[in-house]
Amino acid sequence: MIKQLVGGLAAAALVVGFSASAHAQCAFQHPKKAGKFQSNFVQAFVSCGNVGGNSPNTFARGGAAPACKPPETFNEQAGSPPNGWLWGPKSSMAVAFKAKKSNVFTTTTPADPDAADLSIQLKGSDIEYPPGDGSVKVDGATGTLSTVSRTTFNDRTAGDVTVVDFPVNISFIVTGGKVKVKTSANQALNGGGLAGLPHCTSIETVKVTVVDEANHTFGNIGSFLP
Repeated sequence: MIKQLVGGLAAAALVVGFSASAHAQCAFQHPKKAGKFQSNFVQAFVSCGNVGGNSPNTFARGGAAPACKPPETFNEQAGSPPNGWLWGPKSSMAVAFKAKKSNVFTTTTPADPDAADLSIQLKGSDIEYPPGDGSVKVDGATGTLSTVSRTTFNDRTAGDVTVVDFPVNISFIVTGGKVKVKTSANQALNGGGLAGLPHCTSIETVKVTVVDEANHTFGNIGSFLP
């Protein structure tokens, strides 16, 4: 399965790109620079009025927008199991991606000295179990950075192509409420026996979420306005 071979390839909305003149293909549209993307995570809520979401039962903004009340997390939708994750009083989580002109790790195999790469870092703190008041940290549990990407690149044999959207996953362990992951796209690709990313690769983000140990969507990239 692709998601087992390329864990994390789709974790960023950026182009690992270089000028078309430097590589004979690479004739598709792309910016000159888009080398870094980073985002915080916020609580993922069940959508309102969308397929698979809740049905509107009220209106917001003076009656202008159909809405669902109260807001519902995926953990709450599942009955608030005891192993569902909550945000603690001092919690935060963020992901960062950075384009690299060569392999991030020297241990990647099979070797491809001309490969570009994408570094991936995930950090989080104060991830908790109920009641979420700072008393019970998640410890020793496995979560997942879950993504879906749309990738266009200068394939080494086929030339410029856009491949089908596909899900990819990176597992991580929460220790004492903290998360710290450092990997790369090529590390994951090579782990599945695939060559690293070629130069001139555009990676569009379709979805980036964090899934808890109960397999419920916990976080989504976004911003919180205090």
